[in-house]
Amino acid sequence: MADRRAIRAKTSAAVVDDVLEQLFSGTLKSGDRIDQDQLGDSLGISRLPVREALVVLERDGIVSMKYHRGVFVEPFDAESILDDFEIMGLLSGVAVRRLAANYVPETIELLEGLLDDLRATRPSDKNRIFEIVSQMMITEHRAGGSRRLRAQLRSQAGFLPHAFRFIDRSHVDTVTAHALVLDAVVAGDGERAAAYRLEDFRDAGRSVVRELRRRGVIG
Repeated sequence: MADRRAIRAKTSAAVVDDVLEQLFSGTLKSGDRIDQDQLGDSLGISRLPVREALVVLERDGIVSMKYHRGVFVEPFDAESILDDFEIMGLLSGVAVRRLAANYVPETIELLEGLLDDLRATRPSDKNRIFEIVSQMMITEHRAGGSRRLRAQLRSQAGFLPHAFRFIDRSHVDTVTAHALVLDAVVAGDGERAAAYRLEDFRDAGRSVVRELRRRGVIG
C-alpha cells in the first residue's frame, strides 16, 4: 500500500502548482481571495492537502491566511518577483562560494559534463534546458550547501518551473552564465562565483518581469 503521507504530499504539491500557475497566467491577482473548497473541488482533492499547501504558500509569501476572513493573494508585482530572484541568487551564491573553497573533483567533473550537455541542447528545447540547469544547481547546492541552506534553497525554488518559461534570453547567454560560475569555482574564486550567480538570477528576474508586463499579468 502506498504511504498515505506521500500521497498527501503529492496532492499538496498539486495545489501549490495550481495556485502558482494561476498567478503566472494572471487568473489570480494581488488581493484576490482564494476559495479553499473551490480549489479542492477543481483538483478533486480533500480540504486537508489544500490547507497544507496554503500553509506552504503563506510561508513563501505567496498568500496570507487571515483568521475568520479567508486566504488572500499577497502582492504579486515586479518588486516581489525581483526580490524572489534576488534572494534565490544570494542563497545559491553562498553554495557556489563554499563549493569553490572545497574543491571536489567528482563534483566538478559532473558539473562540466552537465555544462557540455547544456551546450549541445537545441535552443528550442526549453524543457531539456530547464532540466539541465536545474540539475547543475542541485549539484552545486548539495555540494556547497549546509542542511539549512539546502532547505532554504528548496523552499525558494518552488516558483522556478513556473517562472522559467517567461525568461526571455538566448541559449548562448544561459550557457555563458553557468560557464562563468563554474570557471570561477574551478579557479577557487568563491566571491567571483557568487557574484556571477547573483547577477544571473537578477537578469532572469528582470526578464520575467518584462514578459509578465508584456502579457498584462502585472502592471
